[in-house]
Amino acid sequence: MNATSQTHTAVASPLLEKARRLGLQLPVDLERLALERGCTYYERDLGPRVPPLREILLSNAELAVALLTPSLPPTAREIRLAAALLGAAGMHSDEIARLAAQEQCTGVVRFIAGCGRRYEPQNQFWHELLELLPAAEVDSSRWPHPTRFIEMTGIDRGKVGFFTRWIRPQRREA
Repeated sequence: MNATSQTHTAVASPLLEKARRLGLQLPVDLERLALERGCTYYERDLGPRVPPLREILLSNAELAVALLTPSLPPTAREIRLAAALLGAAGMHSDEIARLAAQEQCTGVVRFIAGCGRRYEPQNQFWHELLELLPAAEVDSSRWPHPTRFIEMTGIDRGKVGFFTRWIRPQRREA
């Protein structure tokens, strides 16, 4: 069979099916939901949503992995949003590893976790997540540069030097 006669079969995605059942318009509502949950560092004008999003029963872990699923090949922005969500407080490495395996996106999750370990070596979450993910070669040329997941400063709270901080969801001001 030659390349032109092959058909592409979409990978089944339980997370995206759940998102569709919840009434989300994919992929834009995944981004809207991440922004609503505090990923405002990557905010852009997506225009109004009609009707507005209501409380969506999708955990941050599910949202992060849904942004990475190859069923909807992720953009650089979606990968950065997922990285921010993965760095949020309260994430469970075992849940992320299970979801990544289910959605067949362990490579990109491994890449993000490796970046997290590089910039936050004291954060046990990244170490635990890497231990739970299958070992694999990661082609980092397919994803955003690791510095796109962090803030870098020369002066931080009065201290001069080179400082990095993982970009995480922030609570919105009321």
